[in-house]
Amino acid sequence: MTRSLPLLVDAFQRRVSYLRVSLTDRCNYRCHYCMPESGVELVPRSDVLTFEELERIVRAMMTFGVRRVRLTGGEPTVRKDLIELVRRLGALGLDDLAMTTNGELLRELARPLKDAGLSRLNVSVDTLDPIKFRQITRRGNLDAVLDGIEAAREAGFAGTKLNAVVMGGVNDGDLADLCAYAWARDLTPRFIEFMPMSDGALFTPGEFFGAAEIRARLVARFGALVADDGSGLPGVGPARYQRVRDGAFAGRRVGIISAVTEPFCETCNRVRLSATGQLHTCLALDDSSDLRSPLRTGCSDDQLLERVHAAVTAKQEGHSFTTCGSGGPKKHMVAIGG
Repeated sequence: MTRSLPLLVDAFQRRVSYLRVSLTDRCNYRCHYCMPESGVELVPRSDVLTFEELERIVRAMMTFGVRRVRLTGGEPTVRKDLIELVRRLGALGLDDLAMTTNGELLRELARPLKDAGLSRLNVSVDTLDPIKFRQITRRGNLDAVLDGIEAAREAGFAGTKLNAVVMGGVNDGDLADLCAYAWARDLTPRFIEFMPMSDGALFTPGEFFGAAEIRARLVARFGALVADDGSGLPGVGPARYQRVRDGAFAGRRVGIISAVTEPFCETCNRVRLSATGQLHTCLALDDSSDLRSPLRTGCSDDQLLERVHAAVTAKQEGHSFTTCGSGGPKKHMVAIGG
């Protein structure tokens, strides 16, 4: 494509510069905030976008000025030939090519991913208690994840973020330990409010633990926090950051993603592509625009761009997540990658 296109801006003048790409709806975990223990109905593999289709969509989005791409799942590391896809996307000239993973397979994949062109990692670790970790993930191996984080550090990954979904009565007492672990390794801990996906089916009354409670728990352990704009962090996303003001951990940074109690819709700069080629403009809404069908029926690049532009133009101003589990979408977190 040679024609010049305007930046991708929605009706509320929010520029879309960030694309999250789900590579698969499959996962080797069954985290109870993400999917039912029995799993979800998996899509046929023939419905999943090929590497060629993924590359074409990313190229199209780059024409609109998108320069940041994050690979998600399901669990992206279970996608066959992942290294080849990273190599192909890494050659496109993106400013940032990142991945969110549960870390189970990082021990073997960290260095090949780095060599293939992956820029950064986010690793999900909800607790450092191996028994509790197993209960939350239903199948996870904490030792394998922690080994994977060390392998990523040895491979040269910097700016890694440690993500934890906070659940009252489950892991809300683990926040200080997660911070200390992350800070000792130059990782940035981020705490995420439990979002009522799957039509609220995974939401347990009493488990919701909001941003204000998270901050209070951190203050009780580390002392006063001061606002931080995240400067210097690669790929600053939806988290709001604070720094510890005083004491042994003075200057250390922590982020909170508060989609439920303190939404950040006014600054949203991202859209999500599902593994089956559905473009979602909001995580919290069941909105989607089908890109796979036109791709597979011979659409031109211009036609693909028009469909992307129409979807972003229709992006809504906000969502209606609530702390009681209602107001969320029917779609599953595991199918869209958060």
